Amino acid sequence: MGLTTHRIRVAEVRRVKHPVFPEIEKHYMTVRALDLPDGIRKDANARDGEGQDLRKQVYKEVQKSLLAESSLPGIFDLKNKGIVILAETVRKVSDDLYEVAIGDGQGIVDGGHTYEIICKAQTESEIPEDQYVEVQVRTGVDKSLITDISAGLNTGIAVKHHSIANLDGKFDWMKDEVASQPYADLIAWRESDDGDYDVRDLICILEAMNVFDFPNDSGTHPISAYEARERVMRKFSEDYDEHEGNLEESTFGKLRPILRDALVLYDRIRHDFRNVYNEADLGNAGALDIVEHAKGKHKFSFPFGGLPASEWRLTKGGLYPLFAAFRNKVAIDPATGMARWDGGFGSVLKLWEDMQVELATQMKAAIKDYGHKPDILGKARGHWNNLHKSVENRLLRDFKRSVSEAGLHAAA
Repeated sequence: MGLTTHRIRVAEVRRVKHPVFPEIEKHYMTVRALDLPDGIRKDANARDGEGQDLRKQVYKEVQKSLLAESSLPGIFDLKNKGIVILAETVRKVSDDLYEVAIGDGQGIVDGGHTYEIICKAQTESEIPEDQYVEVQVRTGVDKSLITDISAGLNTGIAVKHHSIANLDGKFDWMKDEVASQPYADLIAWRESDDGDYDVRDLICILEAMNVFDFPNDSGTHPISAYEARERVMRKFSEDYDEHEGNLEESTFGKLRPILRDALVLYDRIRHDFRNVYNEADLGNAGALDIVEHAKGKHKFSFPFGGLPASEWRLTKGGLYPLFAAFRNKVAIDPATGMARWDGGFGSVLKLWEDMQVELATQMKAAIKDYGHKPDILGKARGHWNNLHKSVENRLLRDFKRSVSEAGLHAAA
């Protein structure tokens, strides 16, 4: 986007230098709400309030205060924290007019919701003329400090960890990996993004296939992929920090080669389960709590697998133990140290087709043993272990059969 400039008319202004970093200056401006210019970018804001969350009660109260519906006119700036902007320069045009130049990665770092509420009210409501807002413009801030500043300022309603991680560039390699896929725009990388899927979904899908921390012969399973999404997000972030600049040495970076295929498998299982269950005459899958039915005319989509929409899908509580059982098909490439599918991804999909009735039958038994609620099944350690063992045993039987057949051919 490059440099953008905005002229701000002020009632009062003062400038101070930072006592530790003399190159940093803070410009404190008292600005009439009606004079606040539109279009100031929010590159530096981890949350980026644009178009989001304004229905929350806290923001309704801000709007009422601005319009003097819940308090006296003239005290908005005394009740509101105001807006903080990071900028390249602040230039005095006249006694009451200043020009602010904002570069890439800068802009509103705190107070994004306040700014949006004011801009919206300028066009849709009548803001009293004597309502003011405090605007602080900081110049000379090194780009390396922006993430910490954004995280520290956005504490009124805590910024989600993945929004901070996105600002820090930790998802860039995942964005590159899915950029060419038709579902790329459906993924929300921070809390304000409009997406059907959350980046934490992708991270938990990778965690479910994580053979580095949960080797197939260890007896341990990545149950946190279902029950503790935020914990897995923090694990991803810490893994990135530990190996920054050397992605191929990080655990999640090593799982990169299987990401897109894992998303396909995730959708296939979720989409197929109901039909498999019904066609195997195991009962009415639609009556199971682990199977969701879409409301009204809505249908569930399966963009990762490119599958047709359906009124039904397996819940995440039902899905994750079953999906993670296919970790048995993930191997570590001895040449690269990266994850790969043992036998290729085609063999993974064939294994699902070959085992789907057996696994659906086992799911039915698990409901009897552990209970019918998705959250119970999704956290049942024994259930995770049983499904994993079933896939492991099937692969072992197939291997023994192939060895035996190879021996017979050799003998012939």
